[in-house]
Amino acid sequence: MSTQTYVMPGRARAAVRPGYRTAVQRFVQAAADTVVTWQARADMRLALEDLDDRMLRDIGLSRIEAEREMRKPFWRA
Repeated sequence: MSTQTYVMPGRARAAVRPGYRTAVQRFVQAAADTVVTWQARADMRLALEDLDDRMLRDIGLSRIEAEREMRKPFWRA
C-alpha cells in the first residue's frame, strides 16, 4: 500500500495511508453531521406550521400532533 507524506506547518512529516482518518477528522465530521441533522429537523418543524389541516391529514398528522412536534427543540428527535 502506498503512502503519502503530508506536512503541517510547525510539524514533522508524517506518512499517512490514503483513506486514513484521524480521530479529530472523525470528530469534526460527526459534529458537522449533527449540525446538518439539527438544521433539517428545525426546517421540517417550521414547514409544519404552513400546512393546513387537509395537508396534515395527507401526511398522517393531526393539528395537535403537528403542534406538539413544532414545539420540540431542534436537538430532540
